[in-house]
Amino acid sequence: MLYCLTAYRLGHRSAKQVDDFCVLDWPRFYRLAAIHKLGAVVCETLWGIPGFCGNNSQIAARWQKETILQAASQAAKTQRLLHLTETFEQSGISYAVVKGVLCRELYTRPDLRPSSDEDILISPEAFPQCCILLEQNGMLRTDREDGSVTHWLDVQTGLHIELHTALFSSMRISDSLLNDCFSQQLDRTVYMPVYGGAVRTFEPTYHLLFLVCHAIQHFIAGGFGIRTLCDIVTFAEHFQEQIDKSTLYAWLDRVKGRVIFDQVLAIGQHDLAMRPEGWGLSIPTDPSLMLEDILAAGVYGQSSMSRRHSGALVLRAVEEGKTHTNLIRAAFPPRDRLVSRYPILKEKPALLPFIWLCRLSSYGLELIRSNKNDNSLHDSVVLGKQRTEMMIQYGIIPRDKTEDRQ
Repeated sequence: MLYCLTAYRLGHRSAKQVDDFCVLDWPRFYRLAAIHKLGAVVCETLWGIPGFCGNNSQIAARWQKETILQAASQAAKTQRLLHLTETFEQSGISYAVVKGVLCRELYTRPDLRPSSDEDILISPEAFPQCCILLEQNGMLRTDREDGSVTHWLDVQTGLHIELHTALFSSMRISDSLLNDCFSQQLDRTVYMPVYGGAVRTFEPTYHLLFLVCHAIQHFIAGGFGIRTLCDIVTFAEHFQEQIDKSTLYAWLDRVKGRVIFDQVLAIGQHDLAMRPEGWGLSIPTDPSLMLEDILAAGVYGQSSMSRRHSGALVLRAVEEGKTHTNLIRAAFPPRDRLVSRYPILKEKPALLPFIWLCRLSSYGLELIRSNKNDNSLHDSVVLGKQRTEMMIQYGIIPRDKTEDRQ
């Protein structure tokens, strides 16, 4: 998959032919590509090689059909997004589109890189007007509301918009500091070309900062996939002359993200043919550990239930600066940890025990339904401990706070 992603990143029509392709476990490879939402990239890149999918014509036909449908769907979603941002422009609303569509534009064939949603930042004052405009333009507000994020859906194209009044409503690393930083960027947006049009976004230094901080947020909660890493690498390479590196590094040091960023760049240079010009690494790097975690994680750590639930243990360790895993506190988190996911707790805090019961019941049902070897409470705890050690190694949890853990 790294061969395919490198070819796609460089704009090549096909991956370099290697002997291993002919002996691939194609069904497993198909599932791996799907976990990382890179099925279309892999299919388009390998379609012309001898022995594609081996003798499994059924997988080959399904894979090609899914690739064509995804590319067409993504193009329709992009056109719909451009229409909505033009409406914001005409109404004088300051906004910034981040990641998603702007990351896709970095590639020669953007529609092969899917976006499950598009993120738009606005000011809290503009929120009522934005809601009216979205409703007038046929967008439906879904029932989901996560703190400062509301979710909107276009039923015709499937475009899903996350409308933010703050980008890091549930982030645990300097969230208020970062939200203040990025809210000020609404007055300094720049236009970036998208699909024959243009949208407003952060200038490259702060857009890269957001991409890295967003990845760290998911890294703590369960991991981020190879697609996110590829976006960061490609963005850093594409805009390296326009990025103020001293400003970027200063912010990354404040949010404990410099080591992780260095690991990402090291993977990019070692495995994705990133040109190293302009990007020095602050420390000696060993990218293999992070690369293995990223490949195992899938998109935003959703590859398995054990990985998803291990995130609660890691998040608690990061918040408290401790390495021990408290399973009880992970199973019964305090109200402030759950209020963003269960807004009813704002008005009715007495429902907290009921929410606990619902979460545990849901976990039990998932275990029964999945019936997979990698989905168990034991695996969640083991993975949580392993990934907590990674947080220490990468500086998210300071070592001086863990010396007395015994």
